[in-house]
Amino acid sequence: MPTGDAIRDGILVLAGNIFIIIFVVRSVGAYGKKEWGELTINLIAAVLLVGLIYFNESFIELLRNVWQLIVG
Repeated sequence: MPTGDAIRDGILVLAGNIFIIIFVVRSVGAYGKKEWGELTINLIAAVLLVGLIYFNESFIELLRNVWQLIVG
């Protein structure tokens, strides 16, 4: 019986690629204007997004472990 995981993964990858393109355009604009804070935030957000999309299960497990370290 099909579970739909392939469709979900395809949609996640497509949406992720669109967001990555948006982050790249915003980062190039921030670099051009020498807004280093905005550039840093865009790069951090892009890294988190890539981790969430391409390494879904392991990234979520990493976030859970980090949360447990913070909260206790």
